[in-house]
Formats: sequence, structure tokens, C-alpha cells
Amino acid sequence: MLNKEKILNALNNKSLVKIISGIQNYDKQKILTVAMAAELGGATALDICDEPKMIQDIRAAVSLPIFISSIEPEKLIYAQKLGADALELGNFESFYKQGKLFTPNEILELTKKVIAQLEKNVLLSVTVPATLELANQIKLANELVNLGVDIIQTEGFVSDTPASDRTDSTFVDILKAASTLANTFEIKRAIPKANIITASGITLTTLPLAKALGASGIGIGTFINSL
Repeated sequence: MLNKEKILNALNNKSLVKIISGIQNYDKQKILTVAMAAELGGATALDICDEPKMIQDIRAAVSLPIFISSIEPEKLIYAQKLGADALELGNFESFYKQGKLFTPNEILELTKKVIAQLEKNVLLSVTVPATLELANQIKLANELVNLGVDIIQTEGFVSDTPASDRTDSTFVDILKAASTLANTFEIKRAIPKANIITASGITLTTLPLAKALGASGIGIGTFINSL
């Protein structure tokens, strides 16, 4: 079975688990450790940075379907030649701390550039920025689906625990994931046909909530990388 089909089957079964090593993580040893753990742990796919040598090395090390994350269309297009199974225009969170925001028009233009050279055995996923108002997130997601994007990834703002004596892990986990869970629910309700991967603040506690709210899969990064 082609890796593209493995991803699509997992989405259809609402069982996709994508392990995200980080769009700006270029540490080969850390990425390799995450990749091996993801494969041994039964993850569906791995999401790594766009550095060519890194892609080749990780592709040679694991048989998992690999997503390549980047905000540069040229690097995404080139990644196809190196063994990428899916391209992720997104995982924007790390850029927000650098003051970089992404407008709907910018994302649509970047998406069109990638689609123009997308190979038939490669999937395209695009993250809808949590910085947008909900109505604009839904509008953008709908436009992306209409362009032919295969997967919509949601994200959210990971909130700190408010002043409270509540420190139990369940409460804290749900609080941190509330934003992306809400975005998933609203986008899925507006666009039932969309394949949605829910990311940002997802843990073992919030994974079933994401599925219940309409996610076809989940993306886990911070939780795994902090272990």
C-alpha cells in the first residue's frame, strides 16, 4: 500500500496520529529519536522540517509516511523528490513568537504555488492560523478545500492555567487544548467533508475529545518532545 493510501485510510477511520518534530527543529539526533519512537509506538505519520539532507536521512531510517513542514513553496515542492509523502504548509506556531503572522491571502497564494507542482502520490495539508477570527478560519478552510487541499490542520493558542488552585492534569490539559478543539468543531460543522487534523496542546487526555469534535486525526508535537 502506498503511503498516501495509508494516510487517507487513517483519516477515513479517524485514527491518524501524526508526530510533529518541529518545523524549525533541525537537530538530527533529536528528530531521529522522535522518528524511531513514532515508528515503534505505532504512529501513522511523522512531520519534520524542510532541510533536504534531514529528509533523506529520516526517509532512510523509517518507513512511516512523512509530512514535510515549511512556509516556503519551493522547499515543499523539492521535498517531493526526496521522498515526502505529504506536504504541510503550516505548523505556524513557532513563527508567532518571532512576530510573523499569516494572512488568508498569503496562505492561499502559497497554497496555489504548491498545488501547481503537486505530484499525484503526494498529499497536501494546510494549517489554518489560530490568529484569525473564527469566521475567517472557516472561510479560509473552505477556500482551501475548494482548491483541492487534502487535509486541513487546526491549531490554537495554548493558554496558561488561570489563577486557581486547580493543578490536576486533566483540567490543565483540556484548558490548553480548548482553542484548537473549538476550531476543529466549528470548521468541521461548517465543512463536513473536510479531513481535519487537530494540533496544538493535544495530549492523551484530549485526543479522544478531538475525535469526538470531528477530527480525522491529531498532531502531537510539544507533548512528545517534552518527554
